[in-house]
Amino acid sequence: MAVLRDEESESLWDHITGECFDGPLAGRRMDFWPVHLTTVGAELAKHPQVILLKSSSGSLKKILLSAIFGKEGVIEREKTILAPHFRRSMYRAIDPRRPELEQGLGVIDEDDRGKYYPLTFLPKGETIHDVWQGRALSITRSELDGVPFATWDDNDEPPMQLLTRWYGFSFTYPNCEVYESEKDQITNPA
Repeated sequence: MAVLRDEESESLWDHITGECFDGPLAGRRMDFWPVHLTTVGAELAKHPQVILLKSSSGSLKKILLSAIFGKEGVIEREKTILAPHFRRSMYRAIDPRRPELEQGLGVIDEDDRGKYYPLTFLPKGETIHDVWQGRALSITRSELDGVPFATWDDNDEPPMQLLTRWYGFSFTYPNCEVYESEKDQITNPA
């Protein structure tokens, strides 16, 4: 996945949890907050006066991926792969409970417990309701951009959350829960 390094202490930080795992600041944690991802089209539909900035530079990675998969293949889910060297960099196997490249919304509570909501269980334009860790949670997947966003029902505040692939979320939160649709809960009672 990714590792951050600060220039002052040259400590290494986990980009998801904000924890320092190596260097003089090991054991410390940065403040972090949820970021709501969207598309240009959805943002313009909501805020027509928004000013958008686009970089004119291209990255070597994007150029190489475009050469291998074509311009559309860089963003198509069907053509996403994990390179063999990437798998070797992970110190444990990928959790087999879900397809490794599946996308979903990972939600993290105040006690660093995670729950994963597969996109296949989150219909566009609809809200699902779940009770997790004794709190009611609503997750709405936007009709405009298809991106889900969660809020706690008791205070309308967003928990820490990220749109992620299963392998990354389950690697960071190895004992995370996985949301099952109501249909799956009825046909496959736990």
